[in-house]
Amino acid sequence: MKAIRIHKLGGAENLSFDEVEKPTPGAGEVTIKTAAAGVNFADIMLRQGNYFYRPELPFTPGFEVAGTIEEVGAGVENWRAGQRVLAMNRSGGYAEYALADAKTLLPIPEILSFSEATALLVQGLTALGLLVDLKAGQTILIHAAAGGVGSLLVQLAKLKGAKVLGTASSAEKLEKIVNLGADAAINYTEADWTEQVLQATGGKGADLIIEMVGGEIGRSNLECLATRGTMIVYGAASGEDFSVSVWNLLSNMQTIKGYNLNLESAENIAQFSRELTALVGEKKLQVIVQEYPLEKASDAHTAIESRKTTGKVVLTIA
Repeated sequence: MKAIRIHKLGGAENLSFDEVEKPTPGAGEVTIKTAAAGVNFADIMLRQGNYFYRPELPFTPGFEVAGTIEEVGAGVENWRAGQRVLAMNRSGGYAEYALADAKTLLPIPEILSFSEATALLVQGLTALGLLVDLKAGQTILIHAAAGGVGSLLVQLAKLKGAKVLGTASSAEKLEKIVNLGADAAINYTEADWTEQVLQATGGKGADLIIEMVGGEIGRSNLECLATRGTMIVYGAASGEDFSVSVWNLLSNMQTIKGYNLNLESAENIAQFSRELTALVGEKKLQVIVQEYPLEKASDAHTAIESRKTTGKVVLTIA
């Protein structure tokens, strides 16, 4: 079978299109015939060697696999060959066939394509998890609002009755954010972007900030976070950490916390999945997908690194 392999950490040119052996499921596993594999910024950090763990070389990247079950291993119950599923793995998604722990599987409703499922059942689940505490009437600032998670956050936050401010890095993406329903779109590459947030909130600041950039952007968020406001961090696309002042948090009664979908409860995952599927069925939620064929994985990585993508990026396999 064909798979993307990384033999050496570094640039996108290190994504190699190789012939490898088709995997056989072990106990508790299934083999999935891949139709779509999600591409995330975490994949790029993994390829560069900047992620929080490093698989042994060579390896096949890819955290998300959507397709049909090809074979089930010993001890697997409630799943059978031919079922449409999505799995979240630590690696292996960029391939014609992928192994997955049966415990990680989610069924894909017929109303979703495989590409849409990688966005809705991963990015969408993340978005809902980030918005659990959002209340109607609050103001939310969403960074990278034209991206896979961000584009869903904008729509879901509006459905919850919030005032939505979104940031992006280009005029085209800012227009996309407004078309998705944002009340204001701000270019975070401009030096005065925090002042623009304060102007849009009447000087109060945002009640909730969804942060995934890191570095200087992460640090600057506190300049436009409201008193008693909360910032939730779910990524660091810049690859840079940032520090905060404990004294500022104390004086303004602010909260900073992290979010990791992999640690979400099974009950919430099931509830979020039902909610997202219902919204798509009611045509209240637009899923934006940008597709590349598997052999063009390096192009997909380059496009994401160049900030030329909107919505969810996926690799498709005929």
